[in-house]
Amino acid sequence: MTALACLRIFVGADLCFTDTDSMAALVAKVAGAYLETTWKWPRRYGLVAPFSFVLADPRAERLDARELQDLARALQHKLFGDQGDGDVTLLTFEGDQTDVMRFAGATALQLKGLLDGEDDGAFAGRVCKITPTDVSSVAPPGGPVAGEPPMEALRAQEHMVAPARTAYRGVFHTQREVFVGNISVWREAGSVSVFGMEPPAADASEAGHDIPNLESARRALEGETSGVMFFPISFSTLVKPSARAELTPYLETLPQASRARLAAAVYDTPRAPSFSALSQMKQYLNPFFGRIDLRVSDPAFQVDDLPPDLASSVTLMLPTGVEAVRLAAISRFMRDAAGYRRKRIWQGVTDVRNRREVNACIELGVPFITGPGVTDLLETPAHVSPCSALHLPLHDWSARVTGAAASQVA
Repeated sequence: MTALACLRIFVGADLCFTDTDSMAALVAKVAGAYLETTWKWPRRYGLVAPFSFVLADPRAERLDARELQDLARALQHKLFGDQGDGDVTLLTFEGDQTDVMRFAGATALQLKGLLDGEDDGAFAGRVCKITPTDVSSVAPPGGPVAGEPPMEALRAQEHMVAPARTAYRGVFHTQREVFVGNISVWREAGSVSVFGMEPPAADASEAGHDIPNLESARRALEGETSGVMFFPISFSTLVKPSARAELTPYLETLPQASRARLAAAVYDTPRAPSFSALSQMKQYLNPFFGRIDLRVSDPAFQVDDLPPDLASSVTLMLPTGVEAVRLAAISRFMRDAAGYRRKRIWQGVTDVRNRREVNACIELGVPFITGPGVTDLLETPAHVSPCSALHLPLHDWSARVTGAAASQVA
C-alpha cells in the first residue's frame, strides 16, 4: 500500500508555466520548504522536473488533496502577495507509475482541460485541482478529495523519525541495461533523501559505519536471492590487525551459501597500494566474499601493478567539484580500458549524479555505474531487472521488475 502522485505547480495570471530558471528555482524553494516540514518520513518526495514533484506515502492508499492547499496559499503569498494579480494552481495526479511520470513531463497545453476543471480522458487516474481557495476533484468529476486514510488520521499518528539504517544504490550494467546488484549505504538516524532537492554530495563512507552497515545489509540478503551485494569496507581497516579483529565476527555471520554474490567494496584504496597490503587484504577477505572491488579516487590508478586475480573490479569515485572536472575524470579513467581488459578487471564509476554523466559513462564504455543519476537512495535493494538507460534514475516509487531476466551476473 503506497499512494503515489505527481504534483504539478502552475503560476502566472494566465495559469501557464513561467519558463524561467529563476521562477522554477523559487517555486522549488517554497514547495521544498513546505514539503520538508509536512511530508515527513516515511513519506518520500522529489523534484522530477521544473514545477513537478512526485509524492509517495507508504501509509496511504490515496493522498489527501486538502493537505496541499496550504502549499497553494504559501506559493500565492510568496509569489504574488495577498492582493497580487497572479494565480497559483496545483494539479495532483494519481495513477500507475508510467502515467505519473508522463503527467510530470506534460506541457501546460496538454493539461489545459484539467486546468479548466474538465477531464479530457488523456490520463487514466485520479486528478484533483487545488487553489488557495478551493479543492476539487476533476477526475472523477465531483469525486472525493480526502485521502484514505484522511489527513486528520495521519496527523494523529505519532511522529516518526527515520531510524539509523542501510539504504541502497543500484549497480547498473550499461551495455546490457540491467541492474545487477546493489551497494549498501549507511544512513544516520533522522536522515532522509529528497531526490532533486539536496545539494550534490557523495555517499559518505566511514570506517565507523562499516560494521552497522554490514549487519543491516546482511539481513536484506534474506529477501534477495539474486544479484551482487557490495559491502563497503575501509582499506585502512583491512591493513590494521586490531581493526580486522573487530570486523571478523561480523563477517563470519555472512551466509556462506551466498558468498559468490557478495562483494567487498574496499574504499579509500590508495593509488599505488603495496603488494604486501594487497595480498594481506585478499587473504583476509577471500573466505567471506566472492569478489573484491577496489574503490579509488585517482582516475590514473595503477592497474598494471595489481597482482593477478586480486580484484574483480576497480570503481572510480568521481571527484567533487564542477561537472567538467568530473567528466574529465571519467574520460581519463577509461583511457586505460585496454589495460583493465588485459587484467580481466571490470571498470566501474560511482557517484554518477546526472544525465550528462550517465551519458558520458555509456558513450565511453564504462561497464558499471552507480550514484544519484542511476538510482535514488533506495530503502530496499533494487531487484536484478532490465531497465532502459532512458528511464534512469530508479526511485523507491518506481515500478520494480522482478524475475530472473538478468540471472547471469558478470
